Amino acid sequence: MTPAKQGSYLFRKESIAEMRQRLGLSQSEMASMLDLPKNTVSRWERGETTPDAESLAAIYSLGMDKGVAADFFAPVKQKAAAIEAALVYWDMQTIVPAGVGAVDTLDKAVRAAVGQRVSPNARRLFKAFSRPVHSAMTNRLEELGWRVWEDNVDWTQDFVHHALSDAGHNPEGSVAFLITMDIDYLELIRRLRSEKARVYLMALPSAPPELVAAVGKRRWIELA
Repeated sequence: MTPAKQGSYLFRKESIAEMRQRLGLSQSEMASMLDLPKNTVSRWERGETTPDAESLAAIYSLGMDKGVAADFFAPVKQKAAAIEAALVYWDMQTIVPAGVGAVDTLDKAVRAAVGQRVSPNARRLFKAFSRPVHSAMTNRLEELGWRVWEDNVDWTQDFVHHALSDAGHNPEGSVAFLITMDIDYLELIRRLRSEKARVYLMALPSAPPELVAAVGKRRWIELA
């Protein structure tokens, strides 16, 4: 007999040995009392086969006669479904709003695009990488809920590190939105896609064709 198919409850193979030992029986003695071949109980205890309903009922009766309760089944622990994650990364070294007022407009456009492509209960993470010259705009982004890194450095490696690290927790459930015009992120796009993450490019109409080709035109979101 093949092992029972797993459902909400799973047969505990150790329950047979537990019951047998509490009854003070050997494997062959239990098999004899159940009128079964000698190696049947041994195979149950090793998990090679599973008792049928009639056998379980007989074992249950043996236990009840001796005041020993059976504990044949345990609930299966279900893995919680991973929540989809929208991961947004803005490279302000290549795409800079026209001014503080334009930050709100672009923020709304980004959030609208994200909302159209991920489920309503998706976890959302917004990160921007900027320079001190744009402080007024990045201050506004922080007010709007973005996490901002600002310094006079090349943020490319940090941008890549954050994207790979954030998506690494659940690649197949990650939807990455890269706001950039920099072809240096081609390898990042390929890496994320190879790990089964969905990747969108949010860029100006003059976006490098290599970047657009890396995500595919259907996943290129033009920014006005």
